[in-house]
Amino acid sequence: MAVYKLLDEDFEHAYTLIAIHASLEDYRLAYFINSVLNLRLKRMDRRDVASYNANVIAFEWYDEIHQVFWGLLKNKTTEKTLPSNSGLFEDNETTRTEYVVPEYNRADYLLKIDDQQGAYNATEEVVRELKKIPGIITTYTIEVQELKSKNNLIFLTNA
Repeated sequence: MAVYKLLDEDFEHAYTLIAIHASLEDYRLAYFINSVLNLRLKRMDRRDVASYNANVIAFEWYDEIHQVFWGLLKNKTTEKTLPSNSGLFEDNETTRTEYVVPEYNRADYLLKIDDQQGAYNATEEVVRELKKIPGIITTYTIEVQELKSKNNLIFLTNA
């Protein structure tokens, strides 16, 4: 019987990814991005994100006029777990931290722009406008092709 394998190189990751360092809560950042970039980001249902990690907070919007998908997600997730065994330290709970893109673990949020054409044309303008938002420390684009964890962003798609 023949065995077929899908290679990662077969799937083209043609979108723009912007890292955002901010001291804002997720809903406030989404509000400011909506007002500055004239978007309509809405929070995703946890069931839609649960295929990757139930604690990921994500916002999305599909611009039907320009046919561009916008996705904002929190890079860092923390989960408190209770210890499974009873022992000397049974009252202590542990905290597990995960990152959607661990290569950029200092980035608080990631903005994914997918226009099905590859790199988004107005990326420089978007980065410039994002830097005007109070509470954003810095923003910069991430080279998606160099990411080892680019498959973590698959759940954030307009399909």
